[in-house]
Formats: sequence, C-alpha cells, structure tokens
Amino acid sequence: MRFYVLGSLRVANEQGEFATLPGRKDRAFLAELLAHVGNVVSVDHLVESVWPADAPVKRINAVHVRVSRLRSLFRSLAGPGREGEVMLTESGAYRLAPSEVDANQFEMLLAAGVREREKGFLDKAADRLDRALALWEGEAFTDVTAGDCVSAEAERLTELRLTALEQQAEVRLAMGACSWVVSTLKPLAERHPLRETLHGHLMTALHRSNRSAEALAVYADLRSRLADELGADPTSDLRNLHRSILAHDPGDHRPAAPPAGAAQVAPPARREWSFPFQLPAATADFVPRRAVAAVLDAMTAPNPSTTTFAVVTGHGGVGKTAVAVHVAHRLRSLFPDGQIYVDLGGSTERPADPRVALARMLSTTACPAWWLQQDVGAMATCFRDSLKDRRVLIVLDDAADEAQLHHLLPGNAESAVLITSRSRLTALPVTARVELAEMNQRQALTLFERVVGAARVGCEPTAAREVARLCHYLPLALRVAAARLAARPHLRFADLAARMALRPGLMTELTWDALSVRRCFAPAYGRLNDDDQRLYRVIGMSGVSVFSAHSASAVTALPPSDIVDALERLVDGGLLSVVHGDSALFRMYGLAAAYAREAAERDASVTEREAAEELWSLQDRIVNVHGGAGAVTGANASARRDASSAVRMC
Repeated sequence: MRFYVLGSLRVANEQGEFATLPGRKDRAFLAELLAHVGNVVSVDHLVESVWPADAPVKRINAVHVRVSRLRSLFRSLAGPGREGEVMLTESGAYRLAPSEVDANQFEMLLAAGVREREKGFLDKAADRLDRALALWEGEAFTDVTAGDCVSAEAERLTELRLTALEQQAEVRLAMGACSWVVSTLKPLAERHPLRETLHGHLMTALHRSNRSAEALAVYADLRSRLADELGADPTSDLRNLHRSILAHDPGDHRPAAPPAGAAQVAPPARREWSFPFQLPAATADFVPRRAVAAVLDAMTAPNPSTTTFAVVTGHGGVGKTAVAVHVAHRLRSLFPDGQIYVDLGGSTERPADPRVALARMLSTTACPAWWLQQDVGAMATCFRDSLKDRRVLIVLDDAADEAQLHHLLPGNAESAVLITSRSRLTALPVTARVELAEMNQRQALTLFERVVGAARVGCEPTAAREVARLCHYLPLALRVAAARLAARPHLRFADLAARMALRPGLMTELTWDALSVRRCFAPAYGRLNDDDQRLYRVIGMSGVSVFSAHSASAVTALPPSDIVDALERLVDGGLLSVVHGDSALFRMYGLAAAYAREAAERDASVTEREAAEELWSLQDRIVNVHGGAGAVTGANASARRDASSAVRMC
C-alpha cells in the first residue's frame, strides 16, 4: 500500500488505485499514525491528538472503532489477512508500517540529489531533485484537522521542501539556467521574505541575466525587512554577493567538473550536524574518587588509530552513572562536535532494544527519517558515517551486555565511548576497564557534609559514621540516607542509625522518593531461575557472609558443579562477589544480604530456613580448611547477628 501526505491525505493499492478515506476523525487518526510512521503511538497520545478538547468517555472503545475502520480500508486495498502487516498492535499502542509513503520517498530523493551535487554530477542531481519536488501536490496534510504532532511534521516537511527548492536552484545556477531560477524563485522569495538563501540565489540569477539593478533591489528589500522585523543584517555571504554585484563581478561560481573516476572516490554527502549536548546535569555534591582519574587518563591518552572505549563496571548503586557523567562533563572541551547520552536500561527488567537506542542516536545527527525504518545494520552504518571526522563523546549508560552494544559503537578514531555496566563486558575490546567499589568512610562523610551540611555531621560524628557503616558505604545507600536527613532537619543521625539497625526494615529505610536501594537488587533477583533464587535466599538468611561452593552444595540438592555455576550467576548479577585472592570463596556483602533476607521473608520455605541454619553450622569447619579462619569467622559473626531476626521471622 502507498500513502500520500504531500498534499491531501490519500491511500492507494500497489496498482495506484485510490480508496475513499473515512470521516474527519478517522483521517485525523490516520494522519497521527503517519506523523509517527514506523514508531509506536500510544492510545493516550492518539486520544489527546484526535480529540484535543472533547475526549470521549470510553477512550479505548473510540480508538478501537477507528482502528477497525482503518483496518477494513487496508484490507480492501491489500487483501484479506495483509492489513495486519500495515497496522501493528503493540502493548497499549499501535504502529503503522506501510510499504511506501510519498514523504519518505521525497526525503530519499532529496538526500540523493544533495549527494550528486556535492560530487559534481549536476545532471543526476537535477533529476533527483526534480523528482523529489514533483511528489508535492499541495501543502503537507492539507485536508486534515491536525493535532500538534501532525502540524509539527507538516512544518518539518515544508522546511525540507524549501531546502529542496534551494538545492534545485543552486544546481540550475551551476548549469546556467538563470532564467528558470528567476521565474521559479521570484514568487517563492515573496512568500518567504526572510529566507536569505532563496534571495541569494535569486540575486545571483538576476545578476547573471544582466538584471543587476533588480538584484540590488532584492538585496535592499531583504536588508530592510531583516532590520525592521529582526533587527539583524544579512549574512556575510549575502553582503559579499552584494559587493560583487556593485563591482560588476559576473559572479559565475559554477563548480568545477569532477575529475575522472569521481564517482568511485567522492565522499558521501554529509548531513547537517546539530552539535548535540545530551549529558545529564553534573552532580553538584559529587565526591571525587580514584576511578575518576583512571577514566580521565584512559579517555585522554593519545590513540590516533582506534576509537577510545572506556568501561566503568560495578554492582548496582556504586555510582557508575555519577562517575561517567562527571567525567563526560570534564571532557566536553575535547569533543566539540557534541556529547550523546543514552540510558540503555540494562539493569532493569526491560533493557532498551538496540534499534530503539540507535534511532535515538541517529536523531541527533539530523539523519533523514527514512533511515529510521531501515534494518538495524543499515542504521548503524548511517550512524558511523555521520560521525566521520567528528569528535563526539558517546556515553552509553547501564549497558546490559555486549550484544546490546554491537550496533551502537562508532568507528572513527576521533570519537570516544564511555560505557557503564554491571557486566564486566569482557568480550568487548576496550581501551580501559575500571571497576568501582564502595566508598571509604572519609568519602561517605564528605558526601553527608555536602548534602546535609558539615555542621550536622560535626555535631554527631560517631552516629554519622554508624549510618555510613549501616549503608555499607554503598554510594546510592549513602545518598538515600543523606536525602532523608536533608528532608527532615529534626531527624538526627543517631535516630536514623537506630531505625536502620532494625534489619527487617533496612530496605524500606533506604528508600526515599525515586531513590531506592531495593531497585539495585530486584531486577537481578527477578532474572534468576527458581533454584538460584532459593540459593540466594538461603545464603542471605544464614548470616554467613563468606563461604565456599562446597559448603553451599552441602545444604542444597544440587551437585557441586551446578552449585559453582549458580554461584557464578549470582556473581554476574551483582548479588555475590568472589573473595579477593581466593577464587574458592564467595562473599555476600551487607545490602545484598539484606535484600536476600527481605526476599526470604516473602518467599522462603521451612526447608530453606533449615538449610540456612545448616549452612551456618557448617561454616567454621569449611573456612578452616581454606585458611584465614579468624578474619572470616569475625565477618560471619557480624553478619550472623544482622540475620538472626530475619531467620526467625521466616
């Protein structure tokens, strides 16, 4: 099916036979889908756009009626069963995926015409631009009662039409068709009295047609309008053109003929660059850490032949995003062509689709909209091409894995990429990999001072250190505690420490507004299979913070080899860590254990509670086998006191 929006809204089958469209609201509904062609449009957005002032009481029913009518129309054009290929149903939304839209064809021809002009192939450029402009039969969406998005799309297409006319005039001037340019641009210049490029081409055409007095009059009128309406002068290019006309310069600036073989060696057309700045705001109370210097060193080291890739890893809540954003702001001056930021949502239940992330990145490069409907490989090629010779910093925050990143990476050595992820991304050939850990006590107290004030920390230094300890120096937990204290000036550090010491409620105390430590662990826990979840709950309930695979296998029904795999999966999810210097021992740090106990309160069985007790009773003997019993036993004893109430509750 073919859709037409460059004029009246129409639909045709593959043979070019047009069908009668439904009523006014149905046309507005279809126009809204076409304004977002290829993208998902929610039901709520459709209602607000089609019924801006009088939304129906039964919103869903009204949308379903319009969808049913359109599908019936599509069925009559495409044939039974094929209407579903054009209008797709998503969760609470719809997406239109037509085989052809005249607006997309126009943009493709315009881009091709610009490429041919830049290569010097004027005949081909003129043909592409003529075909592009021939698609227009009136104003875009001319007979549709438009919502804001349709109006915005119509304005965008109108602007592109003017750009195409300017390109067409430039090509015709280079070909010597000055009379054609004059006759075409005179009415356009009158309708767009402030569009300087149109006036410049018209002046050039008049001057070359021995009508210099008219060219000077066009300039005088433009300069007067700019001064009266904008308080501005013409551009330097127009002023130079004006001076050359006054000096009787013939002004024949046609491009030189392309050299032999130009079609093979000419570079692709460059698109307009928007110099994006997408970085989130820098954190005003950011506490410096050693990792910052390490990442800065990696990102600024000379690397003339390959793209710089730096990866910041660590479990949830250690401050990866804060470090990446801080570093990105520090590096802005080194990447003058822009900074692109994308949150990939890798630690959430639904990580971003690479195609969606790539579409967002492409939108910053002013890539024609039709590229967004290509396959992900073609979109990635377009993105890499748009970065050629540009110094751009790309921050890919919270990556899920290497597969998600595959199509999002640039290929030019001038650009750099800063990635954060809970995964170590070991299959990615990175320039530097920095793993973040928790803060130390001094850094934690500095954060408290910057959020709640040095005076309050100075009044209760011991209690402030205790709150930091109960937060296990996890940056997110420290920030939640600080936010809670800042919001309640009457709350003392000692009061908060006492409340946090009530272990079953620790996750609740470490939640404030949109900040939640619980969210550091919930997605990873939710992705575990049932056996891994049971193992995680047993370890958390046991109060054992350091243990071996052998001791864990002794209290479960799984064989030792499966236990090792399960423990490694918990490590990959950021719920466990391997004890430094001893790969046979695993550690469950404080807040991961607190979340495990909370999950156990909700989900654990009596069998799991018994397994937790057995794991604790086995631990001293297993630790003695591996050495370091004193330190490990001390750590376990502290964790055991924290877990005892939770075990009883289960």
